[in-house]
Amino acid sequence: MAKRHSTDGRPTITQIAQIAGVSVPTVSKVLNGRTDVALPTRERVERVIEEYGFVRNRAARALRQGKTGLVDLILPRLDDEYFLPILEGVAQVLREAGVRMVLTSTGYRAEQEVRWINTVTDHSTDGILLVLPSDETVKHLERSGHPFVLIHNQGSQLSKTPSVKITSWEGGFVATTYLIKLGHRRIAYIGKTAPARDAIERIAGYRAALDAANLSLDPQLECAGNFTEVDGYTATRTLLKLPAPPTAIFAGNDRQAAGVYRALHELGLTVPGDMSVIGFDNLPYTEIMNPPLTTVHVPRLALGRTAATMLLRLIDGEGLELTRVVLPTEFIERQSCQPLSL
Repeated sequence: MAKRHSTDGRPTITQIAQIAGVSVPTVSKVLNGRTDVALPTRERVERVIEEYGFVRNRAARALRQGKTGLVDLILPRLDDEYFLPILEGVAQVLREAGVRMVLTSTGYRAEQEVRWINTVTDHSTDGILLVLPSDETVKHLERSGHPFVLIHNQGSQLSKTPSVKITSWEGGFVATTYLIKLGHRRIAYIGKTAPARDAIERIAGYRAALDAANLSLDPQLECAGNFTEVDGYTATRTLLKLPAPPTAIFAGNDRQAAGVYRALHELGLTVPGDMSVIGFDNLPYTEIMNPPLTTVHVPRLALGRTAATMLLRLIDGEGLELTRVVLPTEFIERQSCQPLSL
């Protein structure tokens, strides 16, 4: 066997052609197994390929199969730290497979999602990953017949749409139950108006925990919020004006929890002395908040890796053992809650 030469990286088809003294199309024909190449030429090209360690990666195979070797990842925003581990998880899997990623953001606008999908379903991509897509976008994709996987959207309960989500209901239930066990009875929730299914399931878990403890639901304690710091800040100021304000706040995500902290600080109130607070997501900065925030961990890296792995199987024409994957959340206890002092 010929000894491989040392190279700085994998040689390209052009470099193989130069070394073998043939044209690029000839090398391409050899790689594609075409028979219209003279035997001596074929053997020379194959010797160079073996000697210089050319690797026929997934992208090259894709091109030979009439595919692009590209996958699109569509995010609502590129400047939101929540999505970064999802992006990294997707990138890891695609990099391992030799597939390139095209990244775009839509600003949470359904019309932008549909417009982008219309541009990439003309065979310019092999598959699509969408994070928090709108129902309109999902229906549009289902009609297109293009391989795709959703992240944080399950469609209807009977839908077979490939998707990955988290145990949001369970996360909401566990967080609220934790506060109840600490003796809290007036527990507020912020994020009632967030439209994503995960958000809807989160508040459903909160309500179920109150019901399981025989605590009545107080509509005044369920606050509007679309998962921003301003929402948390505004809701907290409103809650504290109630005749019977809450003793604990479950913020639907960590950004809202940061807003809760800011409002309490401005009013001279402390966490957890005057108010116990729980967030959701386990963003990196929650560990250095003062005090560190009790929260619910979302496996965002695993969300990205799982969805990308599923999409590659669909692109290859393989079946999925599960089309609706649910990843577990984990309760993270820190120092932002304490038992209610009567």
